[in-house]
Amino acid sequence: MRAGYLELNRALTQSVLKFALVGVVLAAVLWLAAQFAAAHFGAMAGRDEAALLLLVAVGALVYGGSILALFGMRWLRKLV
Repeated sequence: MRAGYLELNRALTQSVLKFALVGVVLAAVLWLAAQFAAAHFGAMAGRDEAALLLLVAVGALVYGGSILALFGMRWLRKLV
Protein backbone atom coordinates (compact mmCIF):
# COMPACT_ATOMS: atom_id res chain seq x y z
CA MET A 1 0.00 0.00 0.00
CA ARG A 2 2.87 2.38 0.72
CA ALA A 3 4.18 2.03 -2.81
CA GLY A 4 0.75 2.92 -4.17
CA TYR A 5 0.10 -0.38 -5.94
CA LEU A 6 -3.05 -1.10 -3.96
CA GLU A 7 -5.47 1.74 -3.56
CA LEU A 8 -8.55 1.00 -1.49
CA ASN A 9 -11.25 3.11 -3.05
CA ARG A 10 -14.96 3.01 -2.36
CA ALA A 11 -15.87 0.85 -5.37
CA LEU A 12 -13.34 -1.83 -4.44
CA THR A 13 -14.48 -1.90 -0.83
CA GLN A 14 -18.13 -2.18 -1.85
CA SER A 15 -17.37 -4.99 -4.29
CA VAL A 16 -15.47 -6.97 -1.66
CA LEU A 17 -18.33 -6.54 0.80
CA LYS A 18 -20.84 -7.67 -1.82
CA PHE A 19 -18.77 -10.78 -2.59
CA ALA A 20 -18.60 -11.53 1.13
CA LEU A 21 -22.37 -11.19 1.40
CA VAL A 22 -22.85 -13.55 -1.54
CA GLY A 23 -20.51 -16.02 0.15
CA VAL A 24 -22.58 -15.99 3.34
CA VAL A 25 -25.83 -16.43 1.39
CA LEU A 26 -24.31 -19.26 -0.64
CA ALA A 27 -23.08 -21.03 2.50
CA ALA A 28 -26.52 -20.83 4.10
CA VAL A 29 -28.32 -22.12 1.00
CA LEU A 30 -25.84 -24.97 0.51
CA TRP A 31 -26.23 -25.97 4.15
CA LEU A 32 -30.01 -26.05 3.74
CA ALA A 33 -29.71 -28.02 0.50
CA ALA A 34 -27.41 -30.54 2.22
CA GLN A 35 -29.99 -31.00 4.99
CA PHE A 36 -32.68 -31.52 2.36
CA ALA A 37 -30.51 -34.02 0.47
CA ALA A 38 -29.72 -35.99 3.62
CA ALA A 39 -33.40 -36.23 4.49
CA HIS A 40 -34.71 -37.11 1.03
CA PHE A 41 -31.89 -39.16 -0.48
CA GLY A 42 -31.09 -41.13 2.69
CA ALA A 43 -32.36 -44.55 1.59
CA MET A 44 -31.58 -44.18 -2.10
CA ALA A 45 -28.79 -46.04 -3.85
CA GLY A 46 -26.28 -43.44 -5.08
CA ARG A 47 -27.40 -40.92 -2.48
CA ASP A 48 -23.99 -39.28 -2.25
CA GLU A 49 -23.83 -38.66 -5.98
CA ALA A 50 -27.39 -37.35 -6.04
CA ALA A 51 -26.64 -35.04 -3.12
CA LEU A 52 -23.51 -33.77 -4.86
CA LEU A 53 -25.41 -33.05 -8.07
CA LEU A 54 -28.08 -31.21 -6.11
CA LEU A 55 -25.47 -29.12 -4.29
CA VAL A 56 -23.66 -28.26 -7.53
CA ALA A 57 -26.88 -27.19 -9.26
CA VAL A 58 -28.16 -25.18 -6.30
CA GLY A 59 -24.77 -23.58 -5.73
CA ALA A 60 -24.39 -22.53 -9.36
CA LEU A 61 -27.88 -21.04 -9.50
CA VAL A 62 -27.64 -19.19 -6.20
CA TYR A 63 -24.13 -17.84 -6.80
CA GLY A 64 -24.84 -16.76 -10.37
CA GLY A 65 -28.16 -15.21 -9.43
CA SER A 66 -26.68 -13.42 -6.43
CA ILE A 67 -23.81 -11.94 -8.43
CA LEU A 68 -26.17 -10.75 -11.15
CA ALA A 69 -28.59 -9.31 -8.60
CA LEU A 70 -25.87 -7.43 -6.71
CA PHE A 71 -23.70 -6.24 -9.58
CA GLY A 72 -26.00 -6.31 -12.63
CA MET A 73 -25.43 -7.14 -16.26
CA ARG A 74 -23.33 -4.04 -16.88
CA TRP A 75 -20.75 -5.25 -14.38
CA LEU A 76 -20.75 -8.72 -15.99
CA ARG A 77 -20.12 -7.22 -19.43
CA LYS A 78 -17.20 -5.21 -18.03
CA LEU A 79 -15.79 -8.34 -16.42
CA VAL A 80 -15.94 -10.32 -19.64
